[in-house]
Amino acid sequence: MDKLVRRVTVIHGTRDDPKSVAVYREPREERNKASVSVWTRPLERGARHLEKALVIFGQESLRRHEESNRRRRDGWLMELPGNFVESSRKALNEARKAVPFVNLPKL
Repeated sequence: MDKLVRRVTVIHGTRDDPKSVAVYREPREERNKASVSVWTRPLERGARHLEKALVIFGQESLRRHEESNRRRRDGWLMELPGNFVESSRKALNEARKAVPFVNLPKL
């Protein structure tokens, strides 16, 4: 069957008493249940933003660590505090999105 066809109905009988029989009916798709209830959706969204912030912190820390080591030997040790602060700043800017209804300043 074509995708446009949802149902094929055959009508037979007399003009006064028509009877219809569904010969083909497309199976109904199950409705997807929401994975999160309406009441907990803001909490789930906030948790997702916090988790994303942790991932951003880790990726940024690793990128800065490798860049420091490329610049000089044991550069990661010398630049550790600065790398930590800058990685934290990027993660905090992502975590700001987790707080509903409040506009926090961007750092």
